[in-house]
Amino acid sequence: MSGMKSGCLLALIGAGLACPVWAEGAGAAPMAVRMTPYLFGTSGQAHDSVIHLAVRPGDGVAGGDSGASLQLGWGMQFNELLGAEAYVQGGARHTYHTVSGERLRQAARVFGGRVTLGLDLGERWRLFAKAGISRVVHSGRGTWSPTLEEHGYSNRQSRSALGVGMAIRLTDGLSLRADADHIFQRRNEFGTGWGNLNHIGLGLQYRY
Repeated sequence: MSGMKSGCLLALIGAGLACPVWAEGAGAAPMAVRMTPYLFGTSGQAHDSVIHLAVRPGDGVAGGDSGASLQLGWGMQFNELLGAEAYVQGGARHTYHTVSGERLRQAARVFGGRVTLGLDLGERWRLFAKAGISRVVHSGRGTWSPTLEEHGYSNRQSRSALGVGMAIRLTDGLSLRADADHIFQRRNEFGTGWGNLNHIGLGLQYRY
């Protein structure tokens, strides 16, 4: 994950230094324009984790896994500060293993809505924070016990989410965008269940 974060940071810095010529044609208008709709997408990595306590110690699962992820969404900027976004997120299946070595393959999909609060830094840079609710859907196949046949699994949870982002304007309508999102864990009173789900990605944003 640290390698991915470093790569995204270097890409952002490079793009910020390379694109002043493109931004000149955009004039002095702020990045956040009143009542402006936009589309966005970022690709990167997601990290998920699970703790499952079983009656037989060998059947328990505890661990995390990272995999490629993609986040796509639509947003509306209401004024210079406040906006809202709806998004979907998915990616590669995550692999977990029981203590006894059985393999579980689970996909995590997210359907979410959030409000954004941002601030322009000059004519090209914008920083923003995000807060909202996400519907997390886990699904896949596996065996939670060596004595059982492989079976399907599905779980749906509504969970709170926070995040931060950055946008660097390349042209009047197109920006380079970076996102870091944290969906909080949802476990039961025994401390078992799904852990935090994190996404970090780099992509584009287009306002129209």
